[in-house]
Amino acid sequence: MTRLEDVPVIKISPVSIAAGNYNRIRLALLRLDNPLRIPLPELRGMDLIVDEEAWVCVDRTLYDLPVLAWTAFKNQGRSALHLPINCQLNYYHIHANVIAETVLTTTDRVLQERLRPYQPSAKPTEIYTHASALHR
Repeated sequence: MTRLEDVPVIKISPVSIAAGNYNRIRLALLRLDNPLRIPLPELRGMDLIVDEEAWVCVDRTLYDLPVLAWTAFKNQGRSALHLPINCQLNYYHIHANVIAETVLTTTDRVLQERLRPYQPSAKPTEIYTHASALHR
């Protein structure tokens, strides 16, 4: 994350992150590791490194040179988990805009799989059915 200060930013854009993507990454930071490095299988040579402050897409074939970075998350005073989060997207490569959405969707798909062991095994309907049987 400290390398972000050493690499020149080509472009900075305000963006919104979908609540599902943001929440899943925050959950992964709590349950898996912090910081967390996520290989992106659909983007050869790319990883996403996330921590509390930034999500940085790096090219591991170029010694983790930053390509994109989501920073300055506006999550203070967040009162609803279903609302998108505004932040700043820094571009460090001229063609980074081409992969930005793929980075987020691939990350979400990878984290769904990695977080699966932490999900409750019973479905809500099974829990409801079991609870109803106890009250009979």
